[in-house]
Amino acid sequence: MMWRWAGAVLNALGVFAVSWGLAGLLESGCSHSLRGGCGVPDGAGEYFAAFFIPPWLLAIPAKMGLYELDWRPTLGFSAGTLFGCVAVFSTGTSAGYWILAAALLTFGTVTPLATRRHSLAAQRKAHNIARQQEERRLARQRRAERRQQRRR
Repeated sequence: MMWRWAGAVLNALGVFAVSWGLAGLLESGCSHSLRGGCGVPDGAGEYFAAFFIPPWLLAIPAKMGLYELDWRPTLGFSAGTLFGCVAVFSTGTSAGYWILAAALLTFGTVTPLATRRHSLAAQRKAHNIARQQEERRLARQRRAERRQQRRR
């Protein structure tokens, strides 16, 4: 169980790194590249790396199915988004930063809720509830049939 919580800490650090990178890229803006598009300006390479490297590391546990058994380590995403919002607002407070913070908080809220709803434990619980309801329905039907037979 300790390894799962270590994963939650790594999730928090990864989401913080991504949000710090996004805030830095938002602050540094865009420079024109040789191809005529938008490129990473000089001095913003660490923000670019912080934005693109952690999502790959965060995707590994999800692909391995580690969140299917227990949803609680995904709370690291929520903690990371809170610290990420601090990083975003320490960089600036214009409208773009508010939109970024709102997107981060939405991600931090939706991810654990969705994982909890779709975990194997939740699926087993839903299956058990459906099975119990079906058993109750069949028992009521058998009782009703016995009552009708007694009345005849």
